[in-house]
Amino acid sequence: MKKYWMLVCLLLSANAIAENYRVTLLRAAPGSLLSLINEVKTLKNDQNDKLVIMRHSQGDHWDLMLLAPQGKNPTLQYNFTSALAFQHTFLAKSDIDWPEIVKRTSRSDMFHIEMFNAAPGKLNELVKQRHMENVYYQHTKREGNVVFETTFGSDMDVFTIGFYKDLVTFAQKPELPESAFEHAAIKAGFDSGDAIGLYLRELLSSHHDTFATKVE
Repeated sequence: MKKYWMLVCLLLSANAIAENYRVTLLRAAPGSLLSLINEVKTLKNDQNDKLVIMRHSQGDHWDLMLLAPQGKNPTLQYNFTSALAFQHTFLAKSDIDWPEIVKRTSRSDMFHIEMFNAAPGKLNELVKQRHMENVYYQHTKREGNVVFETTFGSDMDVFTIGFYKDLVTFAQKPELPESAFEHAAIKAGFDSGDAIGLYLRELLSSHHDTFATKVE
């Protein structure tokens, strides 16, 4: 585990100061999705593009996820005139800053979003595991996920966003020998490549996994 801690410290050293974010999940009432999307696009324009809009494609019950810097008013709620089945806003923090989020979004059209509830007493270990997995990705020539920790307003403990050009890019495995993946897993602090998913499962009480597309 000493080796793991050294790797995590190196991974986080460039982003030592956490940035706070506002996350809003929206579900349109039946027949109202298009008007809601148009209204959210107007909101993005009014905020000088300081908003990432992700449209759910499969795997969860919301239609849109909005990600923005928290700003000076953490209690701010967006007011929509379109009919909504629900709107839920919560706050989260990440070691990845907003300019980097914008950079990754600009070259991506698809997002892989995973939402986690930690098993009792396992929250800190879950956060560590998510960063360990990013170290594994880096050692296998892939960009890691952005890790967010909820700070207020949701029972979701942690969520991650992976940024991809398309589904093919998400599914592609780097052209490396199998031994490279095993070595990368061990360098990241896992017992083996096969242990990555098993270890994650030990830390969870629930897990939601979904894809979303970018709304310009």
